[in-house]
Amino acid sequence: MEVASQISLTLLACAQGQVSGQQDGSSCRRFVQQFYDWYAPFFQEPFQAPAIGRVSDLAIKRKAALFNPDLVRALKADSEAQAHSRDLVSLDSDPFAGPDPTDHYEATRVTWQANRCLVEVWRASPRDTAAKSGKPEVVAEVALVRGHWEFQNFRYPDVGSDLVSELAELREQRRRH
Repeated sequence: MEVASQISLTLLACAQGQVSGQQDGSSCRRFVQQFYDWYAPFFQEPFQAPAIGRVSDLAIKRKAALFNPDLVRALKADSEAQAHSRDLVSLDSDPFAGPDPTDHYEATRVTWQANRCLVEVWRASPRDTAAKSGKPEVVAEVALVRGHWEFQNFRYPDVGSDLVSELAELREQRRRH
């Protein structure tokens, strides 16, 4: 009977942790903001072209634990395919910042969809001269996995697409050719 009680208490604690994680959009938003505070400065003048390749490659190399492992594998495969081709066979814009990256982003509105935290990420650089679309640059899709936040996907409101779908489509196109 004692084992059954401990199992019940463990399940209850897990359920409460999941609910509190879902109710606490501020920690999810903070996780996204901290990533962009680290990532966006690489688009400033002295850092524009890291030796590793695309700026997103640097994020995957240095911060892989922040991303779903399947997303990391897909991004690495996309980058490797481009490295071995003279033609454009991979993403044609930054997967986390969009087609015209800037040096500062602000994680703002948080909503929930099932067990995923969706965080709007807006351009917020005072030097930004890009046209404003009235939509966030990306919507980061984040989940609480084994006690820590993890990026699952990035949605692109301007074009009605997302990173996971684009990577799958590109992978399929490369397979056909």
